[in-house]
Amino acid sequence: MIPSQKAAFASIVLAIVLPPSASAVDASREMWDQGGPACQLSVPTISSQVRPRATGMRNEGTSNEFVICQYTANSTSFTSAEIHVSSIDGANHSVQCTAMDGDIPQGTFYSTKSAGTGTGTTEYGVIGWGPGDFGATGTFPRLTFSVTCTLPHGASIVRVHANYDEYVGG
Repeated sequence: MIPSQKAAFASIVLAIVLPPSASAVDASREMWDQGGPACQLSVPTISSQVRPRATGMRNEGTSNEFVICQYTANSTSFTSAEIHVSSIDGANHSVQCTAMDGDIPQGTFYSTKSAGTGTGTTEYGVIGWGPGDFGATGTFPRLTFSVTCTLPHGASIVRVHANYDEYVGG
């Protein structure tokens, strides 16, 4: 074998014997849930007119109600989260929500925001949170996240949404 053939043969043997180099790979993922199953009354009562419906968690009553929405836990922290609200009576309602990231043993972080619902059935308001709202960068400080809202009469929580990065190989 001549030297160039030896080098080519050695390269082929090494390519077969050694595994390819690996690098970490994250994939951007989204979590969506409809407001009806994602949310529930903070203080359950039979006198409330808040109902889970196919179009969201709706306040069909005449007074404000407290509603809590759970976001599905992941193996990684969220990079952003939102709650989408809309009107069910044609009036623009202000919805105030407090997001909580964390738990009692590891610490809790809170951020309160509000948005209008808009006035039409095709409009909705978005209340969003990022890591900076909890004193962090990159991702939320903890793995658990929920949102508690004061849901006015005539308003609905249409859906909850979050983004996160998932390790998929490497």
